[in-house]
Amino acid sequence: MYLPTTHICCGDNKMFELKENLSCCGVNSFNKTIQYCCITNDNLEVKNESCHSPPPIEAEPSKYVNCLGILHKRESGLNQCCGEDVYSLADDNVLCCNGILYRNVPEKSECVGGIIYTQNQIKMFSCGSEVYDHKKQLCCSGHLYNKTKAECCGNLLLDYNNNQICCSSSTHAMLYDTKQEHLCCGHYYYNTSLWSCCAEHLKPTPSKDSYPPEYRLKPLTDLIPDICHKKVLFGKVESVVLRQKWRDIVLRVIVAVSELSQGTLLHVSLDHCSSPALENSMTYLWEKNSRKYKALSIPVDVTSDIHMFFTACDLNLMQALNRSVSTCSHTHHIRGGFSMQVHF
Repeated sequence: MYLPTTHICCGDNKMFELKENLSCCGVNSFNKTIQYCCITNDNLEVKNESCHSPPPIEAEPSKYVNCLGILHKRESGLNQCCGEDVYSLADDNVLCCNGILYRNVPEKSECVGGIIYTQNQIKMFSCGSEVYDHKKQLCCSGHLYNKTKAECCGNLLLDYNNNQICCSSSTHAMLYDTKQEHLCCGHYYYNTSLWSCCAEHLKPTPSKDSYPPEYRLKPLTDLIPDICHKKVLFGKVESVVLRQKWRDIVLRVIVAVSELSQGTLLHVSLDHCSSPALENSMTYLWEKNSRKYKALSIPVDVTSDIHMFFTACDLNLMQALNRSVSTCSHTHHIRGGFSMQVHF
């Protein structure tokens, strides 16, 4: 099991830390800028000088399989690519799903919409290159843990009883030992007597009026199942403007688990400094609570995460989509504690 964003797998379960210009040459890694991947006696070999034989990309297809630029020795005519990995159609308990090769999956499993289903239609969820039971295990950025009273912090597990805190942004998540007069600002843990924070951005000017984000955005899988039966929606940030202390957002509802319709536009006003940073054109999971909306998740993949959410929560996606009567019939204005509906 490995995380494709931090490591590469070069066959025979050999993993290497992902670095710039690093690629696979058979079961070994090499730096594409200073090294060469050569064919020597029908074997792939890393060399520090140019190859005397044809470059791997032009290798004979009957002997090699080129998977997204990664060359693998062909063991039989049944070899197939799955992303950068190679597998055989004769392999047992192996399934290629959305360009990721999964091993140890139940026999006769199928990949549909990025979700693996067993022969009995039991939904399996993927973590890295492994399948797991989301009711018993926790997946933290490709790393599996048995479920305890804890939550993910990147690929690490934050235990609620070990005096640690997780500080996270859309790009990083870090664990820190708790300290007095320290708060999170994005993935930084800062001294409030030296710094101030606004919308996950540190400033070298301490201020008594500084209000760092009150909560952090979490991966969608971290929110399940607690969020399944609350009033939530998947909303895309269409535009963002700053108006004094307020951050005004036009939000388009992609699909909602509440009375809202698909296509509805929401005008949401957030306290700028005390709310997490949000990116334009990104889709987040939002919660409605006492006529207020707040983003809960890091950006989601609309093509797979929404299906995963409805599947994991045993909710009816088609019923939620059919709730839509018109894709542009209402705009709701939300700020503080009141809501206003306008027809257009």
